Amino acid sequence: MTKMRMKNKVLFLLSYRSLWSHRLRAILTITGVTIGIASIIFLVSLGYGLEQLVTNQIANFSAFTIIETSSSNARIVKMDQEAIQKISEFPKIQSVGRVANLAGRIKKVESDSTAETVIIAGDANYWKLAEIKPDDGNLPKEKNEMMINKSVLNLINENSNDVIGKTLKLSAIIPAELRQGEEQATTTVEDIELKVSGLSNDEQSPIVYLDDNLLLDNGMDKYSSFKVQVAEKDSKSIAETRAFLDNFGYKTDYIGDTISEINQVFSLFRVILAAFGLIALVVAALGTFNTLTISLLERTREVGLMKALGMRNRDIYKLFLVESLIIGIFGGIIGLFVGVILGQVINLVVRLLAVKSQVETISLFSTPWLFAVGVASFSIIVGFLTGLYPAKRAVKINALDALKYE
Repeated sequence: MTKMRMKNKVLFLLSYRSLWSHRLRAILTITGVTIGIASIIFLVSLGYGLEQLVTNQIANFSAFTIIETSSSNARIVKMDQEAIQKISEFPKIQSVGRVANLAGRIKKVESDSTAETVIIAGDANYWKLAEIKPDDGNLPKEKNEMMINKSVLNLINENSNDVIGKTLKLSAIIPAELRQGEEQATTTVEDIELKVSGLSNDEQSPIVYLDDNLLLDNGMDKYSSFKVQVAEKDSKSIAETRAFLDNFGYKTDYIGDTISEINQVFSLFRVILAAFGLIALVVAALGTFNTLTISLLERTREVGLMKALGMRNRDIYKLFLVESLIIGIFGGIIGLFVGVILGQVINLVVRLLAVKSQVETISLFSTPWLFAVGVASFSIIVGFLTGLYPAKRAVKINALDALKYE
């Protein structure tokens, strides 16, 4: 008997008719696949969203061009103006910000009561690279100016409404490693009268911001650390610049190292979340396998008749594979939309609550489109694999035995 070659369009229509004839069972099977795919996308999107939330809190885009540079031994590896000039000559370095961190005491002009404070003395480049900005007023631009935060105000009982423009007294303790001459001991510059030029709303710890030229005029000629800005953000430029600084004997810290560690932790977290979603998908795959197996048993005589009429084994094989692929495709596409939309709905609710509470808005869910398409495609692969056994079993059916099957 001549074997009939069946067109793919006809095979698709026959597969669709078979599923539609048992539509409740087909819908439940597709729903299972949908839940599995949606669960993976929803849970892993939560992992991506939390990762972005944490990394955005740690660093912004500009931070990825900045290398923190310090000295493990200030007496041996000096951080002074000569070092800045040498570092600035490296072609991949765009700018260098210098800073000295000291301890100090602050008080009102008319009071003898002092408060301990941290002093950050930097230049204009440092303020820019460290993104230090006043909430009111200006950063110190002159030697006789300083910016303070609200924590300082609380310690000296000063009013934030009229503090800008007032004069306060500051004493700065310059450690030996930052002073001229290695043999000199720590010294204190007493009661420098400085005008408050700006105010920061930070209340965590008392901080005074100074123009470092004030301390340079009082015996300091070295710095605590540098902020080095690289012209390009690419990994090659960063690596070359860090190697250049390491050759000078400096220690370097780069925000990218921290982000890489965070990414590793969240990668593991996403795998764990995906595993929970995968459980639902495995259950759905078993449901698909069960549906196709039952469909084969119900259609044994039909398969025997098709073979008796000359239908090729290859077409029978395709017939059952197409059914499983239809389930995988529909389940994957619907699951993709359900997972993404559910995450975005929760993001919207969180934003509305944040606006209502007047706090910073955040996004808990983030779905990379490549990941979403990849997961949806994975459901097609699962559908294909679950259809292999029923399809192979259908091909092995003997036509005469099938026609006698009850």
